[in-house]
Formats: sequence, C-alpha cells, structure tokens
Amino acid sequence: MSTVLRKWRPSMALVVLVLCASLLAVPVLALLALQIGTNWFVRETESSLLKQAALYAAAYAEAFEAEGGDDPIPGYYLPPDKRVFWSARTRTFQSFLNLRSNEIEPVRPDGVASQARLGPRYEAIAGALGALEERAGRTTLSSVVFLDFQGLDLLAATPMSFAGVPEVEKALRGEVGAALRWRSDADARWSFLSLSRGAGFRVLVAYPVISANRVIGAIYISRTPPQLESYFSQEGLAFLALVGVTLLGALVMGTFLVRVLLRPLQALRDQSRLVARGAHDDLAPLDHYGMREIAELGEAVMTMAASLSRRGKEIGIYTNHVTHELKSPVTTIVGAAELLEDDDLPEDVRQKLIATIKGQGERMGKLLDQLREITRARQYLPGKPGLLREMLPEIPGLEIVLSDGQAVLPLSVTHGQTILAHLAQNARHHGAERMKLDWNGTVLRVSDNGTGFADVDLSRLGEPFFTTRRELGGTGLGLAIVMAILELYGARLVPLRGDGGAVFDIAFPPS
Repeated sequence: MSTVLRKWRPSMALVVLVLCASLLAVPVLALLALQIGTNWFVRETESSLLKQAALYAAAYAEAFEAEGGDDPIPGYYLPPDKRVFWSARTRTFQSFLNLRSNEIEPVRPDGVASQARLGPRYEAIAGALGALEERAGRTTLSSVVFLDFQGLDLLAATPMSFAGVPEVEKALRGEVGAALRWRSDADARWSFLSLSRGAGFRVLVAYPVISANRVIGAIYISRTPPQLESYFSQEGLAFLALVGVTLLGALVMGTFLVRVLLRPLQALRDQSRLVARGAHDDLAPLDHYGMREIAELGEAVMTMAASLSRRGKEIGIYTNHVTHELKSPVTTIVGAAELLEDDDLPEDVRQKLIATIKGQGERMGKLLDQLREITRARQYLPGKPGLLREMLPEIPGLEIVLSDGQAVLPLSVTHGQTILAHLAQNARHHGAERMKLDWNGTVLRVSDNGTGFADVDLSRLGEPFFTTRRELGGTGLGLAIVMAILELYGARLVPLRGDGGAVFDIAFPPS
C-alpha cells in the first residue's frame, strides 16, 4: 500500500480541483451540521419539558397537600436513595434522549379504560390543574396530562389509565421517564438526512409528583421539537449568502491557483523538456511566474539551460581542438616510429627521432594533464576568501611585488595559487623578471615587464588552445584554466594593452 502511495503523484490540475471541491463542500458540511443539530433541538426540547414538568409537579403537590384530609397519602413509597435525591435542595438531570442512539417508539397510546376511580382529593384539584395547563400551554405549546398514583388521567371524562406506558411506569416508581415517539399525524418515517425529520416525532417526559416521600402522581408532558424548516426560514438568507460566498471563494481560489501555480509550472515543465532535448536557444523568460519561488525556479532553469548550452559548446570546442592538437604529435610519433624501423639509419638520426617521439609524447601528456586540470577546476566549489600573500607562487627568475601585503581576495588560497601560478609562468615565458599585483577591493591588476602580447592577439587570449609559444611547447590552456576557476566566483579575466609587458585585470563581482 505504501509503495502505491509513493508512486501516486497527483497532477497540479488535480490538486487545484481537490482544493476547489473542498471549498464547495463547506455548504454540504454546514447542512450535515444542521442535521446533527436536530439532535440538539431534541435535547433542548427535553430540557424545557423537564423544567415545565417540575413546575407543574410543584403546583400539583401543593394543591394536593392543601386539600388535607384524614386519609393516608397514597402512592409508591420512595426507597432511601430516591428519597435523598428528591429531597435535595437542587436536582440536575442528564439528557435521557439521543436521536442517534434512541429508537423512536410508536405513537403514544391513548389511555386505557379502567375500573379504578380517582380519589376525592384528586377530583378536587383536577379543575385547577386543568386551568393552569390551559393558560400556560398558550405559551409553552406543550401537551400535559395530569396522572394520579394509579396512572389515571385527572381530566378525563371517564377513567382512563396510562399506567402501561413505559415512561409513565417509570415516573410512578419515582424516576423520570423520557421517550421519542412518532407523532400521530406522521404518515411517513423520515430518514436521518431529511430536513423534516424533526417534525415527525414528539419528545415525551413523565415526571413524578412527590409528596411526603410518596409518588402521588405524574406529569406526562410532550412537545414536538423545533423544525429545521423554521430555522431555514429564519436563516435562509444567511445560508444563501454562505453558499454564494463559498462559490465565489472557490472561483477566486481556483483562478488564483491556476494563474500562480498551474500555468507557470506547466510552462517550466515545457522549458525543462526543451532543455532535455537540447533546444537551449528556444528558451525565453516566462511572461508570468506567479510566485516568487516559481520565479526563482524559472531563473534556475534558464541559468541551467545557459550553463548546459555553454558547456556543450565548450565540449565541442575542446573536442575539436584536442583532436587537432593531438593529431600533430601522433602523426609525428607514427612517422618517427616508421623511420626507426629502418636498420640502416645513422645513430645520430636515430637519436634525433627518439628525442622527437619523447618530446611529442611529453607534449601530449602535458596537454592531457591541463585538460584534466580544467575539468577539476569546474567541479570544485568556491572556497573562503584568503590572503593574497599566501597565494604567491615561487617562479625562479621572477620577482613578485605586492602593493598591499594585507589584501584579502574573494578566492580560496588553493584557487588563488593556481591562477597566479599560470599567470606567473606566462609572464616568465615571455621574458618577464618582475610581476606586480595591485588590489583595489574589486579588481586585481596583474602586470609584468615582459614582452607582452601583440594587439591582434589580445582578443584571443583565453581561448582554449590559442598560444603564441606553440613551437616552444605551449598548449594554450593556461589562461583557459584561469578563466574556468574565475567562473566559479563570477569573476572575469580581462587582458589590457600594456606599455612594455602583459596586463590583466581580474574583476570580481561587488560583494
């Protein structure tokens, strides 16, 4: 599974689509939250009914006790734990109902005809309780049934018992009973996702009436929870505004992501493919990079393409020049070897041919060594700045003079030694006896008192394999090595016209 996930790489278009879809899911999630809110409506209704039932029970008990009489108080006698609970100064109830876990019971049954009769005290208080329910019900909108200790309805024209209803049965035993029951006019069973589900059932609470530690009756109260339709009728404009803002946000974010991420990345992908095919000259900066990081990536791609193009051209140049440079000594060596096969050659001619082979071989070895030095110079990373005086080479017959003994160059000591060694060797080969180094903070000027260079050769200095000392064994790679190292530091080697010797400026970028 993990291997599959590592191989799965979603496209940017898919990422944009997922983000926009996530935004569009906000109204759906809000709708689901409202559906879950139905359960909150149920619990709020249950809490309200418990409070109303407690008030009705207090009025019921007070009216019952006010009637007095010599007859003993009827009803279930509370055990000790229940007596402690109902006699406490304050009572709290945990929610009994949960729409997600409680099964919705059938419609509340009507009262069952009974042979039992109400006691005189119950008959005496029934009218007052009925008037109380009528007046309070106009506000509470709750349906209330007053029951005696037998479960008989105090206000029924004929004796009707609710004692067989489970929640009433619990109340007559000193506990609070609660249930969710379908409404009598509910013709269908709504699914959980239906917006009308809250209107399809009623919350019912059976609350015991306690007097002298006996359950003298019960309050059987019910009400339909608030409907989600009513909520939407009140908050419909806000909900539509939420949907509109979400759609607008999804559109804006989608447009933003396409412009600042998708299109620039697709353009960079196409440019990278051009680089892979070698079409470096077809690259051009993008009109729009979107983000700063993508712009930096685009600049890196352009820089990489330019570097690859330059390296490719250099490799082609080096290949052609190496082939040309090696062809001459190889031809000389082959010719000398063929002549050496003649047994009648005089000894002095034989020795001359052997010296020719040796010299050409040494030239080839030197050429290959300097080619490797160029390759290594390009591979090494720039180093930390070093003191100029620590970079000075020791060349017999050449005096090197510093204008500032404490000068620090933005070159590593190793690279500085290589650069100055090649420049010093060139100066000595051109007859110089003195070389001067002047540093002004950004440019190092190297001048000598040798023969210098002709003006016509100035523009070609630094070209690989160009040399004015070919007949003396020069390879034309010394300055090429110097320039390859300076490229690592963003510096340039600039040959200048001198009044009697060679002059070079090594210009470093501003720090």
